[in-house]
Amino acid sequence: MNALNAALAYAKLGIRVFPIGHKTKVPLIEAWPDQASTDVDTITTWWNKTFKGAGIGIATGKSAKGLFFVLDVDDKDGKSGSDVLHDLETDHGKLPDTVTVLTPTGGRHLYFMTNVEIRNDAGKRLGQGLDIRGNGGYVCAPPSTHPNGKTYAFEHGSAIGDIKPADAPDWLIKRLTIQPKLDRAKPRDHDDFLHDPNLPSSRYNASTNWHELLTADGWKHAYTKDEADLYTRPGKDHGVSASVNHDNNDALIVFSSNAPIPEGGYSRFGYYAQTRHGGDWKKASNEYLNINPTPITTTPDQLLNMLIDWTNFWNEEHIAEDWIAYPLIARARQTALFAVAKVGKSYLSLACVAALATGKPIFGRPAQPPVHVLYLDYEMTQGDLMERLEQLGYSDKDNLSHLHYALIPSLPPLNTYEGSAEVMKLVELTGAEVVVIDTTGRAVEGEENSADTYREFARTTGLALKAKGIALLRTDHAGKDKGKSGQRGSSAKNDDVDLVYHMEREAHTIKLTRLFSRISWAPAEVELVEEQLDGDARPIRLADADRTYTAKQLELAQAICTHFPHIKPGQTHLKSHTLKKQLRHAGVKFDTSNFAPAMDAIAQNRIHNPLP
Repeated sequence: MNALNAALAYAKLGIRVFPIGHKTKVPLIEAWPDQASTDVDTITTWWNKTFKGAGIGIATGKSAKGLFFVLDVDDKDGKSGSDVLHDLETDHGKLPDTVTVLTPTGGRHLYFMTNVEIRNDAGKRLGQGLDIRGNGGYVCAPPSTHPNGKTYAFEHGSAIGDIKPADAPDWLIKRLTIQPKLDRAKPRDHDDFLHDPNLPSSRYNASTNWHELLTADGWKHAYTKDEADLYTRPGKDHGVSASVNHDNNDALIVFSSNAPIPEGGYSRFGYYAQTRHGGDWKKASNEYLNINPTPITTTPDQLLNMLIDWTNFWNEEHIAEDWIAYPLIARARQTALFAVAKVGKSYLSLACVAALATGKPIFGRPAQPPVHVLYLDYEMTQGDLMERLEQLGYSDKDNLSHLHYALIPSLPPLNTYEGSAEVMKLVELTGAEVVVIDTTGRAVEGEENSADTYREFARTTGLALKAKGIALLRTDHAGKDKGKSGQRGSSAKNDDVDLVYHMEREAHTIKLTRLFSRISWAPAEVELVEEQLDGDARPIRLADADRTYTAKQLELAQAICTHFPHIKPGQTHLKSHTLKKQLRHAGVKFDTSNFAPAMDAIAQNRIHNPLP
């Protein structure tokens, strides 16, 4: 059948389709993840008018019949997808008969239904030559034409009209969704900001080579292909079980094994820890250090310079209150904002940083110069983002160049050194002073209830941002237990942050309640109001943005600006631990209860005539 009839047939089965270029794999509509359709009129218009001669793309993930994914078995360019799949089936059981597409390069696409979300990168957990197209992905469908001129075709008797996609077996789902143990010594770039050649793992990696390690354990070198060395595991006489240096990655990629396989493979130290100590890194490190103690390379002066010089400490000015965007983002601090689903934590975060990046008033407070913001969004689509920006009153006339926005970023998990290094590179490239992670649970790898998951985040991305003085705002979901007002998952989520807000909404009123804080000057409660202006614009402002001040409070505010010229109206990083004492020493008399309101009046730019 022709492309239109085929597309309509897929749509009738509840499968969302969209046009791709003839003899290419390139989508012809930019927002295909959202616009892939089962609508007859839309499909007819696409293939009869707008994109005549186009091929067919099938959006994997959601369909009218449930969730589905495609297993791509690739045997071209020396890849051994069929061999790896055979080993997996030998270990776990045969895959059920299912819809099968023969690809023009000699591979196969196997369609499976599932009741859990399968990620596109899950194929790394299966082995070389096996790939996955799941949530947010797509495949080319018959009768599309490949760039080599051949067409995609269903295997005889396995067309989608002949049989239904089979339910994926439990063992396959487990392999695709299990969270691998983090391999902290996995090979990483030499310019990794946390790379330390004195770590036991790094030293072990530098002093060993794969061939000696593997052959000593009974592995056999099979052959070399494209600079990758292929090995047969102990107990097998033929076949390929693992590779080293695949795609220039100095790691052992195991294709078929019952051992826990870290995503990205084993480093040499990871292999040593797994084979000698059952994966216990601490034991492996201790044994290695007993044999090869870590040399001390830091000089005595460098060690002593890490300590506080108390004389300088007391003589220096220490800013205690320093907001980039009150009340959510404090300079060089880390804030967690959590709420139940659909309350609008992402909307509130976007309202804050969009104003920050465009130099507009933030929640009704005075405007300030634009600040570069890096926003990592793991949930929304382009359509969602446009809708929310328009609701906040933004349009194509606004300069959003300081808001560096990544939708569903393809970054390594942010609780790994690799993910952390890439985030810090983005910070460097964009000049960001603020990073937003929305939503944190989707940006990390590991069990949400595991303290290790978030301690790894604190040790990698969190520590790197704090060391560079970059502010972090991260959002997350509240727990399902309404009797507990905490973030969902492990309590370790609070370990590394300076401020934790619980967000609640009632109609157009938003309430933030501080549940934890390392900064005493963060407000205990904040009330914001969502305004309804002409059209659809709904900006958010602080409920007390229009507060009034007493004459005594304004007089004190004016005195502060007069005696301390470095403090300017509109500044928000004002309060220091010595300011009250300095004011009294200068002869300014005031009631302590008026001090905080006076500082706020300065931040709100209510000072017009400072004292001479």
